[in-house]
Amino acid sequence: MSERIIIVGGGVSGLLASYVLCSYGQTPVILEPQKVGGDFLLGGLKYIHRTDRMAELFDAIELPWSEYKVRGGILLRGQVQPYPKCLHGMVATEANRIRADHFRKTRHVEPGGDFAAKAMNDPAAAKGPRRAMRTDFQYMIDELEKRAKIIRLGLSRIDSARNAIQLSNGEWCGYDKLILTIPLWVIRSMADFYVPQGMALGLNLIQVRPMRDAYSKWDYVYTPYTPADAIHRISHFDGGYTCEANGGWSKQESNVQTDLAFIFEDGFLIESIKAGVKGHLLELQEQPRWPDNVAPLGRFAKWDPRATADVTLEDVRTLAEAWGWTETL
Repeated sequence: MSERIIIVGGGVSGLLASYVLCSYGQTPVILEPQKVGGDFLLGGLKYIHRTDRMAELFDAIELPWSEYKVRGGILLRGQVQPYPKCLHGMVATEANRIRADHFRKTRHVEPGGDFAAKAMNDPAAAKGPRRAMRTDFQYMIDELEKRAKIIRLGLSRIDSARNAIQLSNGEWCGYDKLILTIPLWVIRSMADFYVPQGMALGLNLIQVRPMRDAYSKWDYVYTPYTPADAIHRISHFDGGYTCEANGGWSKQESNVQTDLAFIFEDGFLIESIKAGVKGHLLELQEQPRWPDNVAPLGRFAKWDPRATADVTLEDVRTLAEAWGWTETL
């Protein structure tokens, strides 16, 4: 039996949730007042992990794709080495120091506990390059959007006692199940149940065209040690590179210029700067108390740095089955 399901947020997580829940005989509605697809298309490291479920989804929406192995590197002592393979060949204390230094640089806090292990690919757990799917991500968003019912309104307030939400136009709408894909700090301002304060660093994305491409064989390169300690990763974009640096842009701008000169020593041209987008998560001190019929989904709602698109796809199926639905397609 179809229930009243509202998905708050039309980013990748919300679109995947809508698509999957339709196969369980449900007709969810997505609330999204702004750009469908969210920040997924902004820039930075972007690929979809290759899983059987994701391949089935791509094929079902007739999305052309190809498989490849992700080539990750890390810049150490003036040259790029394969990551995490190079750490396996090091003394454990050195490998752990490099990993911890990169965590500090990226998040501006000391590493510790399970969160730190999730926040950067764990070299002890990795068995080799991960398989990924190469496709047109804008086309993916467009095809998922076509299959979703989207209302161009936002969420103002959640009344969990009445199973109702207030929309940005002031109207109230009842729900049987509510899926939240928006950031935890936004949920906190709207919820009548307990949600702790979630903090994420501002992320600056600097798109650069180098005069000489010294990193063409790598999909991404971690940069734990740079002169100004600003840029922590570079990744390909359309013949150039997206360079990532956390923190306030006004304080980081000169540091970024110094690091760019170090990374691209033969010169570079800055093509665009996107400052202050949602960045890396900082560890929560307490956990939210979700009502039984309200669930978070995706990285910023679940507060899980490993909640990539393939994980979200599985999370939706797990959620549907926990709520007692049976797949019909």
